[in-house]
Amino acid sequence: MRHEWHQKVANCFEYVLNIVMICIGFVIFGFLLREIYNLAHLLITINDMRAHFNEITEATLAVFLFFEFMSLVREYFIKDAHISMESFLYIGVTALIRAILVYHDQTTKTLLLAISISLLVVALTIYRFFREKK
Repeated sequence: MRHEWHQKVANCFEYVLNIVMICIGFVIFGFLLREIYNLAHLLITINDMRAHFNEITEATLAVFLFFEFMSLVREYFIKDAHISMESFLYIGVTALIRAILVYHDQTTKTLLLAISISLLVVALTIYRFFREKK
């Protein structure tokens, strides 16, 4: 009898979590559409792309980050409420590459970001090596 009560509570929490993930997916999709609009507007209205290279690069990489977050929400539903650590490592690497490309004017900051990317790539390699083979 007691086990059934725990299962009902777990099912309720799973239901709430799925609703929250759907809401997060819609919010991320809205931000993705906004970033695509901003990028298109930036590309159409700017005459000299070299002068606004940082803005264009930042907007482009923001679009890629939102694509990755959308794929993370998709993976949650496809893999039955499971998100692999590999996906989070990929998003971290992408975010750090974005930071290097956009904010590359300080040498020490760029070096620290490059070291951080290297550590994430090493962690990704170790994770892939030791994960269970399916």
